[in-house]
Amino acid sequence: MLPNGSGIFTIYLRPGFYWFNGSAVIPFTAWDVYAYFYIEDKAFAAYAPFLQPQYADESFNVLNNYTLQITFQTWSPIEWIIFITSSIPTPWPVWKPVVEVLHKMNSTQAMIYSTNITRLNTPYWGIFPYYLTYISTSSLEITLEPMYYNGVPLLANWLKLFPLASWDYYNPTFEEFFTGSQYIASLVAHKATWAGGSASVKQVALLNSSGFSAYFAPDLSGWGITFNPHVYPFNNVELRQALCMIFNRSEVAAAWGLNYPNYYPQPIAPETVDVYPSSVRQFLVPCTYDPNKAAQILRSLGFSNVSGYWHLPNGSAFSIEVLAPSGWIDWDTMASEAITQMQAFGIDAKMIAQDAGAYWGTTIPNGQYVAALTWTTAFTPSYYAAWEALSWPWWAFGNAISADVPGSDVWPFQWPNGTCTPVMAPSSMHLPNSTIVWCVNLTLGYINLTNWQNAFNAAAPGSGNYNLALDVIFSWYHYFVPIVPLAAKIDPFTYLTPIADMDWVYDCLPYEVPLLLVSANWYTYGAVILQMFGAIAPRSIAPPLAEVIANGSLWTNPSLKVVANFLGLPTPDVKVQECVASYFHIPYTPVTTTTTTTTTSTTITSTTTTTTTTTTSTTTTTTATPVTTTSTTTATTTTTTTAVSTVTSTATVTSTVTSTVASTTTAISTITVTKTVISTALIAGIVVIVIVIAAVAALIALRRR
Repeated sequence: MLPNGSGIFTIYLRPGFYWFNGSAVIPFTAWDVYAYFYIEDKAFAAYAPFLQPQYADESFNVLNNYTLQITFQTWSPIEWIIFITSSIPTPWPVWKPVVEVLHKMNSTQAMIYSTNITRLNTPYWGIFPYYLTYISTSSLEITLEPMYYNGVPLLANWLKLFPLASWDYYNPTFEEFFTGSQYIASLVAHKATWAGGSASVKQVALLNSSGFSAYFAPDLSGWGITFNPHVYPFNNVELRQALCMIFNRSEVAAAWGLNYPNYYPQPIAPETVDVYPSSVRQFLVPCTYDPNKAAQILRSLGFSNVSGYWHLPNGSAFSIEVLAPSGWIDWDTMASEAITQMQAFGIDAKMIAQDAGAYWGTTIPNGQYVAALTWTTAFTPSYYAAWEALSWPWWAFGNAISADVPGSDVWPFQWPNGTCTPVMAPSSMHLPNSTIVWCVNLTLGYINLTNWQNAFNAAAPGSGNYNLALDVIFSWYHYFVPIVPLAAKIDPFTYLTPIADMDWVYDCLPYEVPLLLVSANWYTYGAVILQMFGAIAPRSIAPPLAEVIANGSLWTNPSLKVVANFLGLPTPDVKVQECVASYFHIPYTPVTTTTTTTTTSTTITSTTTTTTTTTTSTTTTTTATPVTTTSTTTATTTTTTTAVSTVTSTATVTSTVTSTVASTTTAISTITVTKTVISTALIAGIVVIVIVIAAVAALIALRRR
């Protein structure tokens, strides 16, 4: 970060990877990354206000084929994480014509041209260990890349990145079916053998009896009903507060199972409440279940109850149509129970299912609903990671409630104690507008969501500014109730029992590891990720990750130690080794870490009087289309003349040694990972996958600005 609030961010790419489409290769370079981010910035303002579209031509510089430098007009301590975790969708040769057109435009013209970009039909290129080999409206296939293609290392280089991959155990082709509500039948018939997502307790039991096993993961999200605050009578804050009181969430969750009640309207995973600091946690105020109080509020607003049904102040019936995504059978089933409870309370309510593609692609983004099912948040594992979901939570509401949407970004505000005090972002953040909350009296004010969003994205996780931004937004969610929460989900992942064994990950590894390997890998693609890290193999075979934990090479082999660090296993743990060895009935070699501290005293006599330092600088500029690079070389010469001084110093040196102790168990003489290739007859078709929710791409798009 520079003194004026701007910042320079440099991305270094790992060389040696290639785009592949089945018949050709293209090297993956910084030009691919440049094109994607440049287009997002200039044509879509995706990173404003930190990167401003009018400066896009100067903001991105390719220093060489594997280095990209980005200049932020305003530095953000979290925006750079979005950059390094983004997927680059297609290579430079595809985007080059678009980039050349944008180079000739100003930012206003580029914004208009963005519509043309979204309509481009680009050819397929993939950069992943698997590549697309078939796609239709009902299924697709991805196949493991060849080790080499015309002499170019493809899978060979991926193996350097994922040295424990268990690909050899399985058919190299994955087939995915977009089966919707028919997925249980596909599994029972063994047409599919791995599924993620939304089975009920009864369905899991049925699958168990059909030869399937299941493992479970917290979804780290919540869902409920959002009511459009632009539409009468839901433009009344007190009405939405009352609606939050009418649902028995325990009964809603029980309608499907594998969910639990969620009373928090705030954008958090309810099971993570305790990880927030107490200073922030005080603003995480849940709704209550109190139908009687809800009825009192409705009467105070002029509603009347006639023969058990509520009527609006103008005398018309109080009716609600709740939109739901078709095929989302878990949500739809629980929402049906919620509708029943609304009817029992006296509201003429019904649910209307809409095609999931249109629902998430058009209805929600455009705010074309009166009431609709959506997330309270998605994938928010902790206080420090809350920035990921909150860096743009408005995708869940679309244009009905959103920053950067005039008319939908300023709403009433009140602290949970019923007061209003103004909130300003500090000037050190260099924001376009620092006013987050302003008050019209001692009890009521307004929040500008655009200004809040900019302030939050400019705050470092864990900082005072971060906590203040959380305090504000959690208080607003509590007061304004943009969504009435209903439940939070536990995901059941089901798989044909012979093809894998996930239990060891849960039984033996620290909590964070299965969270990374399972929960963080959405739905069925988790099977691919589990293979990449060598966490699964056919049942009764110790997978590669288990082998290297047991024999200790996960920590003693430098190339595998990188994997250990990434998985959250940086330090050897004999108890983990014992557990893994016991689970798979294999020997283990304990690995211990010892720390040695040595203290020495030294007396040094030196002679010093004056020091003269001369510094010279040489600047060289080289120009190479389309990049200009400037380098500066500085030479320093120091001369010293004489005086006498004596200094006694004490130095403490701490060294850490990781050692293998083989004497206590059966020693393992090799650290080679064994990958026995099972017969094609056994593995044919065992990695056929079902996708329960077919709107993954649309959801990811919704979460981007």
